[in-house]
Amino acid sequence: MGLTQTDAAARAGIAYRTWRRLEAEGNASIEDLVRAAVALRCEQDLAGLFPAPPATSMDALLDQQKAAAKPKPRMRAPASRAS
Repeated sequence: MGLTQTDAAARAGIAYRTWRRLEAEGNASIEDLVRAAVALRCEQDLAGLFPAPPATSMDALLDQQKAAAKPKPRMRAPASRAS
């Protein structure tokens, strides 16, 4: 994408310092992690961090399979603000 850390942080709507901490230490809130993923257009990769809980019944299993088969709507990155 060719973004600087400052540009990426602004695009994600998080502080530059938070972005640096996320990159350097891997520490961020879930909200900041999601914002960064959306800004970098890789939010689909977050699904792997939160696997579906196991089904407790056949009905629950069928419901999970139906939900997995539906296409997920894409989220858009926040609009950049002109200074």
